[in-house]
Amino acid sequence: MKKLLLKRGFTDRLYFYNFAAVHMLMVAILTITALSGALGVTDLSPFSNITQYAYMELGLHTGFIVWKAKEENSRKYRFGTDKNKKVAPVQPEEMEEEEL
Repeated sequence: MKKLLLKRGFTDRLYFYNFAAVHMLMVAILTITALSGALGVTDLSPFSNITQYAYMELGLHTGFIVWKAKEENSRKYRFGTDKNKKVAPVQPEEMEEEEL
């Protein structure tokens, strides 16, 4: 797993760590909730906000990664107006000709 994770880009690693942290937080909250009687915790209402904000942040991070991938792909591939035409990646020599 570590070898597979190290081969990924920075954004993918950051997303994995974010995903793992949110789910470890959820396990901790469930454990505290289950043991609340033994621990003497009477007010569990803050945990409802923590879970909501943790998953909201994870959703925002997921949306950012999807947006970033879309933008990177739109730069890599040229899309024509003809939908039946196959789209090929833009080659470096084609980019130089277009810029001139």
